[in-house]
Amino acid sequence: MVMAALLVTLFAHASIAVTPVRHVLLERHQTVEQARAVRGQEARLERALRRRIAAFERTSRRPEGPGARVEDVRVPATNAAIDRLLVLARTRLKRLDPWSRHRLAALHIRYRSLQSWLDSAGIFRTCPVPAFTLIYDNFGVIVRLPHVPVHVHQGDDVMAPTGSPIVAPFDGYATTGRSKLGGLEVRVFGADGYIYNAHLSRLGSLGYVSTGDIVGYVGSTGDATGPHDHIEWHPGDGAAVDPNPLLTAACVDALGGS
Repeated sequence: MVMAALLVTLFAHASIAVTPVRHVLLERHQTVEQARAVRGQEARLERALRRRIAAFERTSRRPEGPGARVEDVRVPATNAAIDRLLVLARTRLKRLDPWSRHRLAALHIRYRSLQSWLDSAGIFRTCPVPAFTLIYDNFGVIVRLPHVPVHVHQGDDVMAPTGSPIVAPFDGYATTGRSKLGGLEVRVFGADGYIYNAHLSRLGSLGYVSTGDIVGYVGSTGDATGPHDHIEWHPGDGAAVDPNPLLTAACVDALGGS
């Protein structure tokens, strides 16, 4: 029971870790909410000012004709005060739109900056192996293993215990295959390219998947010497590029831990 509780705690911690990607996603959401708040505040202020102007205009009317009552006739000082308040309310109403546009423009600039970062370093919206213990930045290393052709390592090795979940780092379509080098494999095709996972022990969900769906489990099939997920990133479905910046952004705690 104690071990089970500890594992639940560890997995819960991993799922809510404030990685750079999660931090930017949260900040982007906050930016959208702030923009909505500004629009809401503008609408409320405009309604209040328009009600105040209408009330001032009604109050400043001078009753005329035989039916006018003496008590309804405002003294000059009162009329002057109402006129000043009316001018002030109309001035504030005119200033409301530039104030709102200025606030929204700053939020739009911040949103575009955050989205630009997400479109490059934040492609992996979640860590592909949440229970990872170590990420080897070994892209481009020459691999020499017994009974395996010498080849250039096309990805990074993410160490994790056998059976650890491998998840889709973005929305996409998951397919599987098998090879001598990679063993049991899963590819997840997304809008910007595909991620290739090798050496799986077994499969998870295939077909259309959402960010965080389990597509497989860490193993040591193929040419692996121990349990790990060999991860490749193929932008635009082309040649593999170093996935380490994406893995670092999606997996490593923003405070410097893991």
